[in-house]
Amino acid sequence: MKPSITTYLPLRSGERPVENAPLVQTESGNQCIPQHYLEFHHTLGTIEEIVSQIAYSARYPVFVSEDEGGIFVQIGVIGPDNYKAIPSEKIVFGRRWRVEPHLPTSEIIQTVFLALKKAREHEIREQFVLLSDERVTTPFNCHHDLPLMVHLSDELSRHHREDFSLIELQDLLTCMRFQDVEYELLESLQLASGAFAVTLRAQTRCSDFIDVYGAKISFITPTLDSAALLHNIAAELIRLSDRHVDETFTFDGFARFSHAIDPFAIAEMSAKYRAHPSKFMDPNAVAPQLKNALKSMNYEVDQKRIPALSDSLYGARIRENLATFGLAIS
Repeated sequence: MKPSITTYLPLRSGERPVENAPLVQTESGNQCIPQHYLEFHHTLGTIEEIVSQIAYSARYPVFVSEDEGGIFVQIGVIGPDNYKAIPSEKIVFGRRWRVEPHLPTSEIIQTVFLALKKAREHEIREQFVLLSDERVTTPFNCHHDLPLMVHLSDELSRHHREDFSLIELQDLLTCMRFQDVEYELLESLQLASGAFAVTLRAQTRCSDFIDVYGAKISFITPTLDSAALLHNIAAELIRLSDRHVDETFTFDGFARFSHAIDPFAIAEMSAKYRAHPSKFMDPNAVAPQLKNALKSMNYEVDQKRIPALSDSLYGARIRENLATFGLAIS
């Protein structure tokens, strides 16, 4: 007889075990049902409950909402409105991230985690300023006209530009700002591989990002030409932002993605709790219903993930591509 729910780690809202799901004893002596023996039927309310246990930053509120397309999470970004004479706080909203009702709770949490990283990356790209012809530009922002850029590809490529020339690193830094912060060269060292290790230092500390990461940033670049340097500086700022989310993002107080979490410990946990159910119970007692339930559940989830293709030329091309691998979808 299965113990009552009070005798093992309780399931969260929107979760229920498949028939004959095994109970596994944890190191603390409690019992649990591992995630891969659960079915998920999430609603707006259950996803709100999950997101309410996520903590990151008051300046990045996570919204849960629903429209005709289903349930979604959306990141808000609170910051100063620089277009006003006297800057005041405003909120802008990122893209909508869809969450299907059958998603495991862990995947919903990770969707929020990724959405936060991308919201911060969006802000970084918009605040990375390059002074060009005495004008303020943001070459790394996500709002440039991509179809137009295709037509201007030769002009945009440093390999095709006739006027392209190397710029001294220190001179390049005078043209660059991040959140109104200027940088200076602290060190540039050529490695045995031929690449360069570069360290920059912020000249002021008025940036939220700099307050978090410190006043120095370091990166390795294959060359010291302006394009490579700018791409590497932007990439390093984004990497530091991602690391901040890694360390600060928590669910129910647990920083799952922190580098303080031991990968070997995760590997041991996975090996234990994802083992075949015969490891948790008498092999003869592993009910055929459990095998059938898992097979049926996995099939249903996989079917729900299959996108519908139209009869358009695009749909035909996708079908032709899949056919080269011996695959087909309706």
